[in-house]
Amino acid sequence: MVEKGTLVSIEEFKSNRKLKESVKNGIKGLVKLLFQEADKIIKFDSNEDLIFQLMKLGLISPTLAQELLDILKIADNLDNVDDEILYSMLVRIMEDVEEAINNIGKYMVKNSS
Repeated sequence: MVEKGTLVSIEEFKSNRKLKESVKNGIKGLVKLLFQEADKIIKFDSNEDLIFQLMKLGLISPTLAQELLDILKIADNLDNVDDEILYSMLVRIMEDVEEAINNIGKYMVKNSS
C-alpha cells in the first residue's frame, strides 16, 4: 500500500485522497507489524523504549534507530503531516521499517535453535 504512493508524482499524490488514505493505512500497518514482531522478542513501554531495546540487542544501528524514531513520530501523527513531507519519506519509511522487521526475524531464527 505504501509503495503505491511512490509510483505516482507528487501532484497526483497530493490530489488523490483515496491514495493518500491507502498509503497512510499502509504505514500504520507497517508500524503495527514492527511492534508485533518486536513484541515477540522484547517488552517495551514506548516507541523510544522499543528503539532502545532493539539497538541494545544490536538489531539496529544508531542511524537506523534515529530514522525509526522519526518514522514513529510521523506515524503517530499521520493526519497532520504535510503531504509533501510524507511523500518525500515514503521510500525511507518502507526501507527502514522493513530492515528492522527483517533483523528481528533473523534474530528469532538464530535464537530459536
